[in-house]
Amino acid sequence: MKNFDHCGFRHPIVRGLSLVELLVAVAIVGVLVGVAIPSLSDLLERRRVVAIAQELAGILNYARSETNVNGDAVVVRFDKDPNGRRSCAMVNVLNMWHYNCKCYLEQEQVCGTSPVPVLRVFQVENAKGVSFEAAAPHWEGAGALANFVTLQRGQYFPDAAGVNVTVTGKRTGAQLRVELNEVNRVRVCSPDTSISGYPACS
Repeated sequence: MKNFDHCGFRHPIVRGLSLVELLVAVAIVGVLVGVAIPSLSDLLERRRVVAIAQELAGILNYARSETNVNGDAVVVRFDKDPNGRRSCAMVNVLNMWHYNCKCYLEQEQVCGTSPVPVLRVFQVENAKGVSFEAAAPHWEGAGALANFVTLQRGQYFPDAAGVNVTVTGKRTGAQLRVELNEVNRVRVCSPDTSISGYPACS
């Protein structure tokens, strides 16, 4: 059938997509999306590992700077959540009640009714796929003295050497480690070179 307008010009006949062609197109898009989603999820988790490691490095540097600004000794806590729900870090001024603080509690309850000046609290929900854990050689068997480090202006603590916080992505296994050395300097490194752009941990 020819398609002419009233002036005698011929126009092409426009035909729509058939149902089969539409289903094939949808199937191809579905396959591409199915392939892309895991890669995108891996990328997002790696970026979250980097973001959390940088935040922890910032917390340690912030604690060190607070000792210089205010002259008070400060404590950086990494309490273990007995329920495994949260990874946490907290900066507070050192006083005799700081042992009552637990950084994994709700932020307004971390020190209960104890008069401890809390400077900063950082919490990560482990169920979202990225968690972190702190460790140090001198924490082994230390009981109530474990899982925190004390910083003070003008003083360097040999026992700060070896304090490290490892951030891990559950899906990819990607890791970064935040290390604190004996002169209270902070660095971020890659324990297994799973994330590029960071030096290998020693």
